Amino acid sequence: MTAGRLVLCPTPLGNLDDITARALRALRECDFVVAEDTRVTGALLRHFSIDKPLRSFHERVRAAREREIRAALAAGKTVVLTSDAGMPGISDPGSELVRLARAAGAAVDALPGPSAFVGALVLSGFDISRFRFEGFPPRKRGERKAYLRALRAERAAIVWYEAPTRVVGLLEDVERELPGRQVFALREYTKMFEHHALGTASEVSVQIARPPRGEFTIVLEGASSTVDAAAQREVSAGARAALAELLAHGVSARDAASAIAIASGAPKNALYRLAIDSAKKR
Repeated sequence: MTAGRLVLCPTPLGNLDDITARALRALRECDFVVAEDTRVTGALLRHFSIDKPLRSFHERVRAAREREIRAALAAGKTVVLTSDAGMPGISDPGSELVRLARAAGAAVDALPGPSAFVGALVLSGFDISRFRFEGFPPRKRGERKAYLRALRAERAAIVWYEAPTRVVGLLEDVERELPGRQVFALREYTKMFEHHALGTASEVSVQIARPPRGEFTIVLEGASSTVDAAAQREVSAGARAALAELLAHGVSARDAASAIAIASGAPKNALYRLAIDSAKKR
């Protein structure tokens, strides 16, 4: 026997027809609903003629709300958690309530439902056999540029959420730090003005209406063999052989690239990309 139940209930990203029968049943049968934004979830409940107590969960009420939820679970009640749109727990406080429920001995269920980053990954057409969801990229430009530079050798696709006020700046920095990499932008997924843009970061930036509006999901294609080919062209055969020898003797990719760059004058970044690629193939 458990103390109660917390149900993570995904809600439509835009088109209300995307809600599932299980989600509607959970909302109708629960004792109360906890929402990231009660205005958004309230409109959803009214649309489907569901009348349930509705509680907000944000920083100002967090302590009081956690006490209320803990007491409800201890009394054997069922609490449904929703986000503004999509799956609770992704870029919202949902994971905090999951930990609270487990600590209280309650059952935790997650209903299947929509997620914008999964839709964007599939629509991109990129190789997504490996991918990383990174939430929102750094806001400060210096931090963002350093963060992007660290992705030069990353083979997995990277997917971000980004606000319309920052999406152009992100694309500009991607073009500077990762020139030529393919990007897919998905705006207002499942909504009336859904828009797709595909190309290099500079090409996608041109395709985005100004000023940008709506919610964006951005997918960065993983580093590919084209990147490796560019690195091969920048580094002489002798430098590549010396790099391979150091790696074979257990020298780290970073140290080997630094040493060969000093000895040969070859670009350190290109050497590092080759070293990382060699390490992955071993």
